[in-house]
Amino acid sequence: MEVAVMESICSLVFILLVITFSCINAIESSSQNDDVLGLLAFKKSSVDSDPKGSLTNWVSGSSTPCSWTGVTCVNGRATTLDLTNAGLVGSLYLDKFTALPYLLHIRLSGNYFSGNLTFQPSSCRIQTLDLSLNKFSLPLDLSQSCDSLVYLNLSGNSIPGGSLRIGPNLLQLDLSSNRISKTSLLVDSLSSCQNLNLINFSSNQMTGNLSSVSFSCNNLGTLDLSSNLLSGEIPRSFVSQSLQILNLSNNSFTGSFSSLEFGTCLNLTMLDLSHNSLTGTDFPVSLRNCQLLEAIDVGNNVMKLTIPGVFLGSFKRLRQLNLPHSGISGEIPSELGQICGTLEVLDLSWNNLSGGLPSTFAACSSLFSLNLGNNQLSGDFLGLISLLPSLKYLYLPFNNITGPVPLSLANITQLQVLDLSANALTGNVPSGLCSSSTTLERLYLPNNYLTGKVPSELGNCRNLKTIDLSFNNLSGEIPWEIWSLPNLSELVMWANSLAGEIPEGICDIGGNLQTLILNNNLISGTLPLSIANCTNLLWVSLSNNRLTGEIPSGIGNLVNLAVLQMALNSLTGEIPKALGNCRSLIWLDLFSNNLTGPIPLELANNSGLISPGSISGKQFAFVRNEGGTSCKGAGGLVEFQGIRADRLESYRIVHYSCPSTRIYTGVTMYTFSSNGTMIYLDLSYNFLSGTIPGNLGSMTFLQVFNLGHNMLTGTIPSSLGNLKAVGVLDLSHNYLEGLIPGSLGSLSFLSDLDVSNNNLTGLIPSGGQFTTFPASRYANNSGLCGLPLPPCGSEPNHPQTFSVSHHHKQEMTALMVLGIGGSVLCIIVLLFALYRINKHQKEKEKREKYIESLPTSGSSSWKLSSVPEPLSINVATFEKPLRKLTFAHLLEATNGFSADSLIGSGGFGEVYRAQLGDGCVVAIKKLIHRPIDPLEFGDDNNLVGWANQLHKEKRTHEILDPALISHDSGAAELYQYLRIAFECLDSRPFRRPTMIQVMAMFKDLQTDSESDVLEGISLKDTVIEERQEKRLS
Repeated sequence: MEVAVMESICSLVFILLVITFSCINAIESSSQNDDVLGLLAFKKSSVDSDPKGSLTNWVSGSSTPCSWTGVTCVNGRATTLDLTNAGLVGSLYLDKFTALPYLLHIRLSGNYFSGNLTFQPSSCRIQTLDLSLNKFSLPLDLSQSCDSLVYLNLSGNSIPGGSLRIGPNLLQLDLSSNRISKTSLLVDSLSSCQNLNLINFSSNQMTGNLSSVSFSCNNLGTLDLSSNLLSGEIPRSFVSQSLQILNLSNNSFTGSFSSLEFGTCLNLTMLDLSHNSLTGTDFPVSLRNCQLLEAIDVGNNVMKLTIPGVFLGSFKRLRQLNLPHSGISGEIPSELGQICGTLEVLDLSWNNLSGGLPSTFAACSSLFSLNLGNNQLSGDFLGLISLLPSLKYLYLPFNNITGPVPLSLANITQLQVLDLSANALTGNVPSGLCSSSTTLERLYLPNNYLTGKVPSELGNCRNLKTIDLSFNNLSGEIPWEIWSLPNLSELVMWANSLAGEIPEGICDIGGNLQTLILNNNLISGTLPLSIANCTNLLWVSLSNNRLTGEIPSGIGNLVNLAVLQMALNSLTGEIPKALGNCRSLIWLDLFSNNLTGPIPLELANNSGLISPGSISGKQFAFVRNEGGTSCKGAGGLVEFQGIRADRLESYRIVHYSCPSTRIYTGVTMYTFSSNGTMIYLDLSYNFLSGTIPGNLGSMTFLQVFNLGHNMLTGTIPSSLGNLKAVGVLDLSHNYLEGLIPGSLGSLSFLSDLDVSNNNLTGLIPSGGQFTTFPASRYANNSGLCGLPLPPCGSEPNHPQTFSVSHHHKQEMTALMVLGIGGSVLCIIVLLFALYRINKHQKEKEKREKYIESLPTSGSSSWKLSSVPEPLSINVATFEKPLRKLTFAHLLEATNGFSADSLIGSGGFGEVYRAQLGDGCVVAIKKLIHRPIDPLEFGDDNNLVGWANQLHKEKRTHEILDPALISHDSGAAELYQYLRIAFECLDSRPFRRPTMIQVMAMFKDLQTDSESDVLEGISLKDTVIEERQEKRLS
């Protein structure tokens, strides 16, 4: 009986257990199904496109999501979703995630999600949310943030700002690399950061002053506000006891670095205040409290620091010390060697250090990067550097190091980069640099005085990627061992006396060559057919050598080629049509060869299809020829890495066959962001025939277009009027005929036009800038007439031979005649009046040679040699705000628009160099030759109309700058010039004075002048010209 009861009880328990497990399984199955449904709801609502197929196995028939891509489960529940770099596109809805109660970690970095970021806080259990590197662009709406959130990363989006509540559990907040402009988000985070240990707002656009911010971050370990526009003094409260990393670099913080207070700073390990506007001469005394410091970077400020060797020597854990551009002078203190036990990176570049490296640095056994470039170091300390066993990167360019390159440098067995550019090294290129090790990757020895041959032993450096031996006195051939280096990407040896040929078989091994710059040598022979295998080539410069033969058609295989220069050689044959396959080509220079045949239509194949990028950031120099028809070609582009500007200025290439040149240097940047075209095309001084292809007009970004000195026939295509960016257009010395197309008048950037020595006929169009160029640019076209040539219908246009004085006289006379009919005379009279008022301020200055950077409208920062400065400067590109300058300021800055300040002239007028009161150098363009279009000033708001209105209202005194009329000696005279100007602008033509009357009035005002600016104009010539004009009218 009892046995039966026990069996019944056991059966009942078993049944209950079965039922219980069934219920549990049902619940788990139901829960897993909830996860499936929730994740599928996310896929349906938020994913519009899945180009990589990342969610292919996310299907509704699944019983569990635990095997799906990106899903991690714990105890059968989805706890982590990681779809980093999955390529998903869509609008993200966070509420789909908050509906999943066990989902704690969401990582969707590197996708293309957008949308409005907001939470439903009541059900949010998310701890990690990484939405970095997506496309979010709406303001944040996280004022009801998820309290469970620990890690929030929204970096790398386009978020402009918004609201965010810092929850009690949030430890890390990363909003870097967005478009946040206001500091409200940052201020809220700093004032209520609770338990935050990381705040990163770097690489935004925040402006403003943080000196009054309430800082309550007692647990903050990292504060990164770098790369913003923050200003004012650095708040003292930023350096808290808990702070480990403080990065405020690349802002506009001001104040004294020496006065900063670091408190106890017991945990500070990294301090970066570089690239600000901090002042000071000493390190803050309180910085000594930060004994855990491992990295200090305070370079690129406006300080005049001294290196406190003993002070810095007290930091026993210091691994990185960066003090570039810190105004440091004198010798490197030997006490600095006390930190050598731990120091790994030392950067003292761009200072004024002298002497050598102290012997105490021999103990720097951990140093792997040493940058002492751009100083005045001298002496024999390279041997000391050879004792540093861990050194990988050695930068010593632009110093005064003399003597030979020591072979002992080969003892640095880990050396990867050796840069000794722009010193005064002599002797041979050492042959044993890789005798002990093959780690060397980059060798920079340009701009020295090395002689001898390029050693074939460099072929032992099997890891070499870059060899730059430019601007030395090397001779002989380039060894085959160099050409066959398997990893070589940059071979730069221009401006030597290298001879021999470029061997057949280059790029058969490796094929990594990207830069081949050998211009200005004695290289002969033909171009090897194997150059077609160098498909990674970006920049080829072989100009000014002795190359012969034809250009291989295989050059069309170089689809990445951006710059091709082979000018000043003896190349023959036709220009290959295959060049049209070079889909990245923006610079083609083939001038002064023996090329024949037509200009290939295919050169324009890629117009509108070129994308920027391949050669961005490379240093260059462009030597522009500005001697007009007396120069060959438009100029030359050269690589400028590691070259001293004064050495380039004295080099023979600068003055080759041209009396006037100008040197521009800078860093290459594309002038277009997409849909680009070629920007430089010089095919002049060849024997090209046929017509000018009309499709070349599709090169809308072309800036230099030179086809002069060929045998071209036919007419000038009207499509060239589409070259809206062209500044130089030379079609001279050909056999072109027909009319000059009026469409060229729309080329508003044109500063140099030459169509002389052709068979052109008809009237020179009057629109645009045609009349602004001298007559010599139209000369020797027997059928051309009209300004600036003699009027149509007059005596035949014989070949013009102009003396300088007669040419100048005709231009000045034409200018005065044109000015009577419009408002230009008013401007000229005003400028002349200002000149007269301030003539006593003139000082004669001797023009000196100098080289100076100026921001320009082009793709670089241009630099000046001993020749005039650049012509075109787009004020809108200046980093500082536009200045409000009075005429008095301009007069003072240009020395009264004196000839000494004149730096050039273009189609719109003359350009003067002006040094403002704060030392800033700018360029001022004084408009001439062109009447002012009232539309440029808006309806009824042009300069002349404004002045006339004030004159009618008897408010003439308001026209002039008060600073000008404050000169008592000149105020009356200035008003007389205004009176003449208004008579010339009388609304009744019969009341306007004639040219003779205007000049007579000028003469009356200049009876006491020591130098009459009109003395170069003959009154008799003026009478003749005026009578001729009346007869023509």
